[in-house]
Amino acid sequence: MNTTNIERRNFLKMLTMVTGGSLVLPQLANAETHKTDQDAKAVYISPGEGEKYKLSTGEVTFKLNKAQTAGNLGSNEGLLLPGFMGAPPHFHKTFDEISIVQEGVMSVLVGEEVYDVPAGGWHLRPRDVVHTFWNSGNTPTRYIELFTPGGFEEYLKGLYKIVTTTRPIDTKAIAELASKHDIILRFDLLHGIMDKYKVHL
Repeated sequence: MNTTNIERRNFLKMLTMVTGGSLVLPQLANAETHKTDQDAKAVYISPGEGEKYKLSTGEVTFKLNKAQTAGNLGSNEGLLLPGFMGAPPHFHKTFDEISIVQEGVMSVLVGEEVYDVPAGGWHLRPRDVVHTFWNSGNTPTRYIELFTPGGFEEYLKGLYKIVTTTRPIDTKAIAELASKHDIILRFDLLHGIMDKYKVHL
């Protein structure tokens, strides 16, 4: 037998193994991904459903949480009444906040810049920069908030429980909760913002 034919046959065998492997390996990888997808559960939240808190500033209804999204996302729907702030100035190091305005206008302070976000607008408040938001209009602001990765919703739930159930409000409990959830509150900036934009908590 010709050695050239043997070499050619060996080359074709090797090529078959390599290309066959390249076809099999992605299938195995996809099978693993598919298995993970099968373990995930779809979540349906009907209109109005969710843990709801009525506040002097408006209301918040919690939707998706980090347990439902493999830690990737938390979310809520909010209603902010005219003249109110949605949060004191603060920042955090490990997650971002995104607001999607549905009705009215949300004013958002990030660093030293203010954005007036109308219905249909989106706004990202990035980690590591001081931010807050308020409604300085004449009508309620409805919005969706997303937190990525998830977890901030747990802080908010704890905060709303404190402010709706304790009188006087337990500021020590709020400080402890904030520290536990990577929230650095900047109350030193609060009165300047309230005076300048004619809003309050």
